[in-house]
Amino acid sequence: MTKKLFFFLLFFGLGILFLIPLQLWADMSSTNYTIWADVFSSGGTEDSSSTNYGLQDTIGESVVLSNTSTSASYGLKAGFREMYPDQYLTFAVSATTIDLGNLSTSAASTASHTMTVDTNAAHGFTVSMSGSTLSNGTDDINAIGAVAAASAPGTNQFGINLAANTSPAIGASPSGTAPIGSAVSPYNTANAFAFQSGDTVANSATDINSTVFTVSYIANISSTLSGGTYSTTLTYSATANF
Repeated sequence: MTKKLFFFLLFFGLGILFLIPLQLWADMSSTNYTIWADVFSSGGTEDSSSTNYGLQDTIGESVVLSNTSTSASYGLKAGFREMYPDQYLTFAVSATTIDLGNLSTSAASTASHTMTVDTNAAHGFTVSMSGSTLSNGTDDINAIGAVAAASAPGTNQFGINLAANTSPAIGASPSGTAPIGSAVSPYNTANAFAFQSGDTVANSATDINSTVFTVSYIANISSTLSGGTYSTTLTYSATANF
């Protein structure tokens, strides 16, 4: 016997935009290049001046846009008066609600949405997920947990991944023009789903181009689960690692 119940999932997507203005005067640019600043690196004193201008001189140059000294919190550029370009992180989700429809004991119910991330942060970004499993009052559909598992119709099961799956057929691998971000274990394996609040689901260690992640959801139920409307609220947060 197939037992059906209606499920509505409220999904909250949090977009974060970091914009740090590191340049206070006009830059020279075209469609192919940007000169953030120009200097004469001919000496070590800053004593060339008149009533209308001041020329600041330095000795030596480093490789453009290279970090001479770094830590997790800062980058120090030495020699040439090098400048970072404006730092940014953009994050968007394609939907704020998804509906898994009527759940069945014979097949997984599925749904998906996309997240798009783009940043030039030197140390990349992190996307984390938080929230609870599907519930109806005191009744819950079991979260799969931190260890990924295959979809198992007929059991109580709720999970997500960010991969291209064939069982069930849903989802897609992260896409974009290289370099792009990556899905994070255990959410990066096809046909294996997990769910643990607070987990990182996507990241990169360096700056990336715009990357599209497809987040896929599965829900399975047992014949003993009480009928009703099961729902949850999830939050996805993006953080740039400048």
